[in-house]
Amino acid sequence: MIDILTISSDPAHASAVARIVEAGGSHHRIRTSTAGLLDLCTDKEALDGVDLLILDGAHLTQQDFDALLAIATKHADLTCMLLTPSPSTDLLIRAMRAGVRDVQPWPADPEDLRRAVERIATKTNGTRRDGRVISFVSCKGGSGTSFLAANLAFAASTSGKRALLIDLNQQFGEAAFLVSEATPPATLADVSAQIERLDPAFFEACLTRVSDSFDVLAGAPDPARAKDIKPEHLQRILNLARPQYDLVIFDIGQSISNVSIAALDQSEYIFPVLQLSLPYLRGGRKLLEIFRSLGYRGDKVRVLVNRYEKKGPVGLSELEKALGLRVASVIPEDEASVSASINQGVPILRLARSSGVAKGLSELVRSLSPPPAAERSNSILQKFFSRPALSRV
Repeated sequence: MIDILTISSDPAHASAVARIVEAGGSHHRIRTSTAGLLDLCTDKEALDGVDLLILDGAHLTQQDFDALLAIATKHADLTCMLLTPSPSTDLLIRAMRAGVRDVQPWPADPEDLRRAVERIATKTNGTRRDGRVISFVSCKGGSGTSFLAANLAFAASTSGKRALLIDLNQQFGEAAFLVSEATPPATLADVSAQIERLDPAFFEACLTRVSDSFDVLAGAPDPARAKDIKPEHLQRILNLARPQYDLVIFDIGQSISNVSIAALDQSEYIFPVLQLSLPYLRGGRKLLEIFRSLGYRGDKVRVLVNRYEKKGPVGLSELEKALGLRVASVIPEDEASVSASINQGVPILRLARSSGVAKGLSELVRSLSPPPAAERSNSILQKFFSRPALSRV
């Protein structure tokens, strides 16, 4: 999964490209803009976190080619794809010299364009971490959301992934203490208050290190501090964190706000957490209605049942019928192991690795592993420059 920015002076054109890419079901994060290339050069944050720039090349000027070269020089990890209705030899050469690495015809064959994007995604993910983002949301207080988010991050770190937990719970966020006894050096509110200082070194200094491959950005210590966190702060933090981690997990808590919606928008999967009882069922239905109003796809929302018991007051089939969604994951009841883990501030996979909860979390980590992307290219640029040279007479 990669971050894609499509730019065109024609909003309908940019939106059409986005729809083609999204129809492939690859869950790439894609946004559109009417900004010009010169605007991207002067805006310091415009290309933060962008892996692929898809450019409408219908009316390129020499200034545009100069701007492309400046962008390619400044953002070495960025791949630029040019869409053009008339890919002449001169245009292809100028595009290559300006740093363009892929040229596709427009109007495009949807399958060819999606394959080209997947080829770039495969190459990009081979040179940096995947940076997948997921969120845990509580359908009702006491569902165990923070415990699951923190311990899933630890479980991911034991399977060869680098994981980051961001505590976005606006009511006394204490997720860090579920997996560590260390006092956090800083919180999400502290980082937001000094967002202009944000760089890799500053960010690392603010994290709670649980293990070599698991970090926590602690939550705001109180609701008043939580109000200082803005959606744009969260976006800048994500832009920095994604290339450094395989998995970024948000503990949203129960509050739906502009900040939590910003996290949910960026998430590949959202896990509403509930238990098998009528109060949780009612809360789950309300939460799913909010998700539908926000335009989230059905396959983005994955219902997670915590503290599952076969003889509970509500069965899984009844829950699925009431919610209109299948249950994606189930974590069994194990009060003794969970209580010991919480009281000691030790991840449950360290304390009770053979418990049903630990096994359920490990299975959830495996379910998040992305399928391998197919490698195939139909780039005009590649085809042009791979042609055999013409012999001179």
